[in-house]
Amino acid sequence: MEVPEGPKFKTYKEGEPIPRVDSEDIRRTWEYDRTHNPVGTKGWDWLLNRQAVCSPGADVWDVAHRHRMIETLITYKLLTPWHHGEELNDAVFRIAATFPLREFHPHDYMIPGDEHFGFDPNAFVQQLEAETGIAGTGKTVPTKVGEGGRAWGGSPIEYRNDSPERRAEHKARGLLWMIFKRLSPSLDLTSIQNPVNAANFAALFFADFLLDNIDLVRKLEDGYKKQEFVEIDLREELERKARRWA
Repeated sequence: MEVPEGPKFKTYKEGEPIPRVDSEDIRRTWEYDRTHNPVGTKGWDWLLNRQAVCSPGADVWDVAHRHRMIETLITYKLLTPWHHGEELNDAVFRIAATFPLREFHPHDYMIPGDEHFGFDPNAFVQQLEAETGIAGTGKTVPTKVGEGGRAWGGSPIEYRNDSPERRAEHKARGLLWMIFKRLSPSLDLTSIQNPVNAANFAALFFADFLLDNIDLVRKLEDGYKKQEFVEIDLREELERKARRWA
C-alpha cells in the first residue's frame, strides 16, 4: 500500500510575510474543518486530509496560516455581517488569500507596544466593506497593547491537593518567570547548544533573580493569596528589576 506524501513542515522567521494562496483552498479548508470533528483523529491524518481538499501543489501550511486569520476575525465577532449561518461571504476568502500577513509569535508576557496579531484585523474589515458594500459592526479591536497595559498567558501547574497559599505561590512564580524570561538581558542562552545545560543555567539565573528581589516576590505572593489584582506599579517595578538584573 502506497503511503501518501504528507505536507512538508515549513517554518518562517518572526515577521516574515506569508505567501499568497488560492482563495478556493482556504474555502475548502474552511468547509472541511466545519464538517469534520478533529476529536479522535490523529494530528498527522488531519493534516493529510486538509492537504487532500486543497488543489495539487498547494502549500497546506500557508493555507492554514490564512485560514487561521479568518478564525481570528470570527473569534472577535468582526465578520458577523458576512457570516450567514454556516456560510461565509465569498469576499472573505478572496481577501484572506492575499491580505498582508506575517509570521507572528506572541510573547508570553506582553508590554505596551507589543502587537496582538500578525495582521491588521480592522484593515481587513475595511477592505471587506469596500469590496462588498456591506457595513460592518462598527467594532474595532486594539492591535497593540496600550500604554500602561499588560497581558500574559499560561497558567502554572496546579496540583489537586495544593493549598490556597501554595497556588498563590505558583501563580506568583509563573508571572515572575514570564517577566524575567521576556525582559532580562542575562537570559540570552542561544549560544548554549545543549538544551539541558541551557535549562540549568536559566534555572540558576531565575533563582538568583528571585533571591535578589525577595521582597517584591513576597509582595506578589501576598497579593495572589488575597486574590487581589496585580498592581501596575508592582509589575513595572518587577520589569525594571528584570531589565537591570545581571
